[in-house]
This record gives sequence, C-alpha cells and structure tokens, in this order.
Amino acid sequence: MDRVVVAQFPGSLLPCLVAVIVLGGANVASRTSAADETRSSKPATVAEAVRAIDLTSFPILKEAKEPVYRSVARLSYSAASDCKTAFEFQRRAFAALKWTEHPGSAVTDQYASGTFSREGFVASLSAMPSSDPKQPGMVTVSLSLHGNVALQKLPVPSHLKSLYAGPQLAMYSTDTPVAQTVEECRKLLLAQGWQPYGQVEGTLWFKQNAVRLTASIASAPAQGGKTSVSFSTEQLSADVPAPAETVQLQYADTTKQILFDTKDSEDNIVAFYRRILGSEGWKSTTEHTNKIGFKNVLIFRNPAKDMFTLETYPVKAEQVLRVTLQHHTAAEVAAIEKRLDEQVAAAKLKLDREKSTPLPKVQIALPAGAKLTEEAKTRLEFTVATGQAQVAAESLRKALRDAGWKEEVTVAERMIGEIDFKKGNQGISVSYVDPGFIPAEFTIQGTRVELERVVRKE
Repeated sequence: MDRVVVAQFPGSLLPCLVAVIVLGGANVASRTSAADETRSSKPATVAEAVRAIDLTSFPILKEAKEPVYRSVARLSYSAASDCKTAFEFQRRAFAALKWTEHPGSAVTDQYASGTFSREGFVASLSAMPSSDPKQPGMVTVSLSLHGNVALQKLPVPSHLKSLYAGPQLAMYSTDTPVAQTVEECRKLLLAQGWQPYGQVEGTLWFKQNAVRLTASIASAPAQGGKTSVSFSTEQLSADVPAPAETVQLQYADTTKQILFDTKDSEDNIVAFYRRILGSEGWKSTTEHTNKIGFKNVLIFRNPAKDMFTLETYPVKAEQVLRVTLQHHTAAEVAAIEKRLDEQVAAAKLKLDREKSTPLPKVQIALPAGAKLTEEAKTRLEFTVATGQAQVAAESLRKALRDAGWKEEVTVAERMIGEIDFKKGNQGISVSYVDPGFIPAEFTIQGTRVELERVVRKE
C-alpha cells in the first residue's frame, strides 16, 4: 500500500486546501467527483458565478460583525462563536442551496475546513479562532469561490506525471527542466484561450473570463530535483482585463484592481482599453484622459452604471508607464457617492455652526503711542515710533503669555518680528517691521478668535 501524507497547503489563494501526496508509490489515481465531470468547458463569467452562488447575500451567523470583505467570490467575517458552530451553520447554508460537500472535511475546536461543489463550481470554507488577543471567543469565517475549471482536464505536457487531482489542486511531477516545462505549459494554456495575467519567479498567472489560473512550476529538492507543477484556480469578483505584455502585474480581489507597468505608450494603453471594454458595452465618460494630481484618469461606465477607473502615470526612473484599472459596481459607486455627500454635508454643517457661534474675544492693549491704521474682528494694524517696535512687541508678548497663551517665536529682532501664540485650536500672530527711517508697522491676526482693542491704562 502506498504511504500518504496529509499536509496543509500554503498560499493565500487556498486557505483551507489539504494536499494529498503519495510518496514512494507507483501511481496515484485522481479522484474525479461527479461535480468535476459536470464542470463547464469554459471558465465562468461573473454573472455565471453569481447564478451558482451569490456570496454578497450568503447567510452568515447572527452574531457576526460587519463582514471584513464580501464580494462575488470572497466572504470573510468575525463572530462570537466557535469553529464547530460556525462551520455547521455555513455547512447547512450550502446544503440549503443544494451544494454537495466533498469528503475530507476537518472540524476541530481549533480549525474547521471543507470543500463544496455544485454544477461544476467549487467553494471552500474555513473557520478558526480569532488571532486577536483582544477578541477572545471570536471566530473568523472565510469562504472562497474557486470557479468551475476541471483542473485535471487542463492541457499539460505529455511527460508530466500526475500526483494528485482534486477540486482545488492538481499536482504533477516531471524530469524535464523547469524552463522547458514552463514554456510548454504556457503554450498549451495560451492555445486553450488562457490569457497571461502576471508572473513572478516560479509562478505564472492566467485569466479567462472571470477565473484566474495559478500555475506553480519549480524545482522540487524533496523529489530528487524533479520539476514540480501544480495548478489551482480562483473565481474573480470582476473581469478586469490586462494587455498580454505587462511587467509585474498584480491583481487584488479585495479591491478588484490590477496594477502593472508597461513599456507601451499611454495612447496605446488607452486605445487597448477603449477597444476591449468597448466590446463589452463600456463607454468612456470623456473623450480624453483628465489630469488629476500626477495621474491621467479615464472613467468607463456601462449600461448597468458600473464603473472602471483607468489611471496612468510615467515612472521615469524605471522608464515605464504605471497603470491601474479598478472596478466598482453601481451599488459600490452609489455607496462611495453617498459617503462623499455625507462628508460634504458634515463639513458644511460644521462650518455653519462655527459661523453661527460667536468667536471668543481676546483683549489686545495697544502699546503706548500706537496709532491704529486698520481694525477688523480678527485683525489689527497699527504703527509705533521708529526704533520702538521691539520694545512694543515685548509688552504685547508679556500680556499674551500672562493670559495663558503659548508662545512660538520665529524671529524677534530690532527690525523684524514674527511671533505666534497658541491656545488649543486658537491662534494669534504678531508681526512687525521697523526699518528705522519710517514708523514701525505692526499686524496682529487672530485665528478662531475675535480681537478686541482696549485702551492701555497708564
């Protein structure tokens, strides 16, 4: 009998995946479920994924806090519960929607995970105690939709030997060098309609419709230096397109945004998105990009009022154009606009209250011999005799310090002075100029205070 090792598979894309690897055996029989057999030959669109299961409205525990993240393909939240209770609740929710639970679910006090499928779609569920020591008795529940791609049916080079094929992972091994295996796998996937979607050393990403495929190809020292190949998929919450030739492309489903660099021109990138988005019914809201800060921005909307925001700017040090493209649903756009409207209304209300609330008054006794030249509620201007500015300023400074104002001196010399005073969010600035051949000029400016001139008592 072959020996089997069960190990937690690392990687944020597969949080509850258990990989089963046979060591020392002749072959591994791929376990192909009935759900695998019914999977569509084409990766799902967002609309098809929503018809299969809508995580934006999927039931969660009554004790749950507002979800950390909830989208078409991801759901994560915390609740006052334990792993077993949380897992059983979500398990029943899947069953109510006629999703089938795969064998191998693990449910303990410290961790619970399982895999479910329906009509070719696969979803994973995990629950674990919160890692925040300030939140004892809380559990974190995560659900992920992995799309409808039958991994064991992906095209692979003939020399790859199957090690394991499950609903979330397909693993292979080969004696062929890594570089050659990468190129062969790439060509086969491209021929099947998968589009390049970024890469780092050892990992290639591809996208087709709204499913992202991860191909990990690397040397495996534990297998005697053979080349290890594995495939996994994730459903995307938005179909965010990208050109085939990019540098360091990154996609985040939490923000539904891609970021990449390109050697191509901005005109070509804009033309690409006009063409590719236009074919799906999207139209730009302006004829040209708009300059906002250091970025050029172009907005696209579709008949459903969803929105794509395209931003570009040159990175001269690297001689590339940096590009981001982010998707928002009409509901998300409405929520953003509502928050902005609320912020504007709150700011206006605060300003109106400040305007209607009388400013506190601060008494200012002008120096002896001063001649007033301008007087307003928050401003006083006056002159003193030539050569007397520094002495006059000292009397003003002492009076304000004695009244509890904190002094910040920039300069206080014979010919020029700049002195600021603070008390909470209130401020008073005193400035003077004394050139020596004309009367010295003073300006006192108040911030959130009203200046009240009083007659100095001699």
